[in-house]
Amino acid sequence: MKRVSKVLCVFLAFVMVFSTTSIAFAKNQVTPVIVMHGLGGSDLYNNVNDPKNKSMIAQYGLDTEAMLQNQTIVQEALKLLDDGRKTDYNKLFDELGNVLGSTGFNCTPDGDAQPGQGIDCYWTDSLANHPEYFTLRNFSINSFARQIAKMIGAKNVYAFNFDWRLDVYETAKQLRSLVVEVKKQTGAKKVTIVGMSLGGAVMSAYLDAYKGKKDVEKYVFLNGAQLGVDAARLFRLDFQLNKKSVLSYLKHLETAFEGGAQHDIFRAVNAFGDARIGTAINKLNRDVCKNPEMRNKLYLTVMARWMANCPSPWECIPYKDFNVCVEKMSKLGILDKSSGLYKKIKRYHKIQGRFKSNIKWAKKHGAEVVIIANYGTKGLPLTSKKTNQTDMVIDTKYASAGATTAQFGKKLKKKGKYVSPDKAINAATCALPNNTWFFRGVTHGIFRYDTQATKLVCKMIVGKVKCTVPAVKKKYGYKQFIKVDDKQNISNV
Repeated sequence: MKRVSKVLCVFLAFVMVFSTTSIAFAKNQVTPVIVMHGLGGSDLYNNVNDPKNKSMIAQYGLDTEAMLQNQTIVQEALKLLDDGRKTDYNKLFDELGNVLGSTGFNCTPDGDAQPGQGIDCYWTDSLANHPEYFTLRNFSINSFARQIAKMIGAKNVYAFNFDWRLDVYETAKQLRSLVVEVKKQTGAKKVTIVGMSLGGAVMSAYLDAYKGKKDVEKYVFLNGAQLGVDAARLFRLDFQLNKKSVLSYLKHLETAFEGGAQHDIFRAVNAFGDARIGTAINKLNRDVCKNPEMRNKLYLTVMARWMANCPSPWECIPYKDFNVCVEKMSKLGILDKSSGLYKKIKRYHKIQGRFKSNIKWAKKHGAEVVIIANYGTKGLPLTSKKTNQTDMVIDTKYASAGATTAQFGKKLKKKGKYVSPDKAINAATCALPNNTWFFRGVTHGIFRYDTQATKLVCKMIVGKVKCTVPAVKKKYGYKQFIKVDDKQNISNV
């Protein structure tokens, strides 16, 4: 009997030690992080599964080499720079359409990739096995992945690579498979997901479909496109070019792009611009933008053949503009409302409308939400929204999920604790004002590795400090509005 008691005591002691160790391990276990790129983040291929015949699709479908070798395109484009010569736009647009259409970048009418197309870097293992990812570029999501890996180890960081032309809802299904696999590999109960640019839209679709699983610790939106961009107003035929605004934009980029780090390049462009670029802009504005017949020709022969069947650009249309854009493009003959493409983009339009309620639900049910939006750059000078506050690509009001922003160069009159000291932003109207930060001076995706700006965001991603404006300020000293210089050193605005 004594022997049995001893055995039981040893057994119980073992169970207690093991249980205590397991609890301690669980407390210290690192939450794995999945990072997602945006448009252009993965190379696309034809015949991707055939090593002998695999060929890369031109990035964004823009085969610049073929265009420069096309005599008609070069000749007609050069005429744009000369006020005394007349451009044959029919020839120019036909040839551009031929070149862009031949790249294979466009999807099928149902919004699917052409047979055999895809990416060759869909990984389900950690970035410890893919060190090349960290040095692929010294900015964008790669910088964050490298910085995070430095903090928690590459074995805890995963990259979700995807065909960025396609429907973000279908892409979110692939993300779900990776989340399940990461949990299985690591034994973690939850993951953190970080989405940059279009990756924010993928995360929005994921949140809409799978938030009830409650296995995401943090949703981190980095300059996300989840609520669209006003440049997509091109789908509603809001196409405007103006010499003054284009040249002003180029001048603005001397100091705005990468905090002025590339100012010499833009100065050189501007020196050429007044005489030649200005001439081309004036001619395009007069002959194309203000000429419905030629503008429609541009859409039907160039855009339609290039990328009009790719779902993701459509899914970047702001919610309030969607119906108008659909009507304009269907009337023009570019969008077929009976197609699979329309069904896909309409589905995401509804998801987009639920985004704010979805992130509030996630926060209420235990997940942390981090939203990073940049500002301080004018909108692209292509539409009527050219004076919006942007990060050069995505409008600050959309990336921040609802901030009220002053037009570029203007100031807000309202005061309050959520109004930036430079009076450019009022964060009180954001969906989650206490979980949203604004970086002034960082253009879209250009967070560089090992800089103060990137380190601060990564501390929010993997640190133990609660991701709220007051908590981050108390721990790190940085408030809601952060100024970034050309070396990406940071200070409070």
